[in-house]
Amino acid sequence: MIKTIMTLERIALFIDGSYIYAVARRLGWSVDHRRVIEHFRNQGELYNGFYFAPITDASDDRQQKFVDALTFMGYTVRSREVHGERPSFEAYLATDMLLSAPRWNEAVLVSGSADLVPAVEALRSMGKEVRLLGIPELTDLELRNISDDYLDLRDMRDIFEREEGGRRSYPDVTQGMHEGQAEGHEHAFGALEEGKF
Repeated sequence: MIKTIMTLERIALFIDGSYIYAVARRLGWSVDHRRVIEHFRNQGELYNGFYFAPITDASDDRQQKFVDALTFMGYTVRSREVHGERPSFEAYLATDMLLSAPRWNEAVLVSGSADLVPAVEALRSMGKEVRLLGIPELTDLELRNISDDYLDLRDMRDIFEREEGGRRSYPDVTQGMHEGQAEGHEHAFGALEEGKF
């Protein structure tokens, strides 16, 4: 049975683009970003959908088109360039969650990072509900334990999967890098695979 969030006055959505890409790769299917935001719009009044997108080349038109498409879908996009390092948006996520907290009752957080534990604890002490969306093997156990609920993306495939034909390919930016660098760039660039639009 698919878990859905309770309808409250206002919902906020926070998506780590690198994380959702890593999850999709593990599951073997791609996420349709338009379907994600539309689904949570239907769960209540959506305050905002924040999408944190790593950019490997600001001059790349394809990456800019992806960011533009997310904006058109209704996301507030936070992007920054990453070069060689593993993309890390925890500070940005935590800041937006805490600053926007007076404007929503419930948050859906698409991330598995242990670095977000203090922010989630603070939000829950303020009376906010925080639900995680992801898969267990890519989610920190403590983060999952302190959250109000866990939505397993496997159970939501029929809702979020991108239909065939919505994916574009990007060049391999990991050539010539050592293993750690390559992994970071793979997550960064992969998170920029375009949703169906």
